[in-house]
Amino acid sequence: MWWAQEILSDTDRPQWAWVPFESVGPLRFGQSVDEVAAALDESIYSFDSDEQRVQFAGLGVDTYYSRDDRTLAAVAVDACRGPQVRHEATRLVGRLPSELTPWIESAAESLEDMPQGLNGLRIGLNGEAGLPGLGLVMRCQQNGDYCRTRPVLVAREWAEGSADSWEGPIPQREWSSF
Repeated sequence: MWWAQEILSDTDRPQWAWVPFESVGPLRFGQSVDEVAAALDESIYSFDSDEQRVQFAGLGVDTYYSRDDRTLAAVAVDACRGPQVRHEATRLVGRLPSELTPWIESAAESLEDMPQGLNGLRIGLNGEAGLPGLGLVMRCQQNGDYCRTRPVLVAREWAEGSADSWEGPIPQREWSSF
């Protein structure tokens, strides 16, 4: 199919750990664009100042930056070729959405005691699950006849409205391109 990309196996992907609100692999929320490029040891493929987005093409990672201080506020991982990101033992990238449903429901239940706005599960206008208490929006990326998981992991400052594609902090390009 012309619209389907090869999905890299986990063994062919870099393996990253995700610590909610702190880090995604070698990236730390709050880093500058230059610090992110150095941490990835990658050159910048493209920079979109309107969307505050920097793309690192070779790695399958899009990074989004706060408009206020231009520091790392979100990391989106390509479902087909991005690093495999794990939260504890759970693989988050390139999976069928239904494979992660039990994990998302369990994680949402564990967040019920969080402050209002961060507790529980949010379903965005696109039908994608958000866990603001972890700083996760589980986006889907079309690949041929299937969708695969494309997690967007956000800093605490972006967490509360992160599943809202209309008014939330994640730039529109992320919602309209995948």
